[in-house]
Amino acid sequence: MVYNGQIKRGIMGPFQHSAEREFALTVNKRAIEECSSLDQLKPVAKNLLEGWSTMNTALQSMMLENIQLRQALAKKELDLQAADELINEAAEIVQQCEKRPKKAKQSLWPW
Repeated sequence: MVYNGQIKRGIMGPFQHSAEREFALTVNKRAIEECSSLDQLKPVAKNLLEGWSTMNTALQSMMLENIQLRQALAKKELDLQAADELINEAAEIVQQCEKRPKKAKQSLWPW
């Protein structure tokens, strides 16, 4: 994928199955095996479709949240770099002011 102008490779997983998911798979497999007609199969297929749709929506939401989090972290990194540059620039200005002769520091007009 392209992220922040750079090509990145994303890896997902490993995923672990919960007890609830295993139970749902077992129940639906058994329901499919016990179907002897199209009328019995339709409710099972609808149930599986709804479950798949819900899982797909949840996965898309998690992926979007992950991308937003990565973008926020990248922006934070850029902001920290800019702040560091400002601090370094301010430190250089302070050092230049400290190198001035004492007479110039005491006078209102340095010339």
